[in-house]
Amino acid sequence: MKSRFFAGPALVAGVLAFAAPAQPASKQASDNAPKDQPSRYSDRDRSVDWNKQKDSLQQALKLGESKDQYRRDLEKMGWTITAVNYDKPDYVEWEIVKGDQTYEVQIDFDKSNRASKIDVTTNMWKAETTKRAMKGEKVTAMGRGDARYSDRDRRADWNKNKEQLERALKTGLDKTAYRRELEKMGWKITSVNTERSDYVEWEIVKGDQSYEVQIDFDKDSQKAKKIDVTTNMWQAEATERALEGTRPSPSRG
Repeated sequence: MKSRFFAGPALVAGVLAFAAPAQPASKQASDNAPKDQPSRYSDRDRSVDWNKQKDSLQQALKLGESKDQYRRDLEKMGWTITAVNYDKPDYVEWEIVKGDQTYEVQIDFDKSNRASKIDVTTNMWKAETTKRAMKGEKVTAMGRGDARYSDRDRRADWNKNKEQLERALKTGLDKTAYRRELEKMGWKITSVNTERSDYVEWEIVKGDQSYEVQIDFDKDSQKAKKIDVTTNMWQAEATERALEGTRPSPSRG
């Protein structure tokens, strides 16, 4: 058993106390990140159900219908359109919510005002009405969103950052090394969703971008054998607060 070394005794309020060695700031910051209920915020845990609902929606929303028909179809299935990010003759983009699930529905229309393409996809940048609806609040349907929340518009930049992170976070290192690397790149670990000897899951934020970093470790060597940088659709409150601090003001027409 290794001996534990102390920085030296200190007399505090008449009591002899021993101070443990100071830890690096990067380790303190990530250790102090909130450890939230894994199943609540973990994209890995929740993606199976999310994909099932996505497939159901994709099958139900058939091509060739009008905008009003899709509104009725979604309402009939129990979905609320919580934000309208785009509403143009040739394209609409809706954020939809049912329970604590959300998607972005992107519909392209042809010149006859019939849908020529439908995508049911992630809703990573959520309007305020969407966030409130996911927390159980009643919101007015067809709430106003804008392009700031469009996953289609923002996906290209998100993918670039994802690729940079994947190149930087190479397998074969220990947990502490990944904390240091993320900090060096300017990312903050805002939530620790899972932390076990063989797996960690961190929510990270820089500016108005967020990802979930999922790292599987070898049990014997404690070195990473698999790293996924993926969506962070279910965000912890600390992550939401960090993103709120960098969100741009609405554009004025």
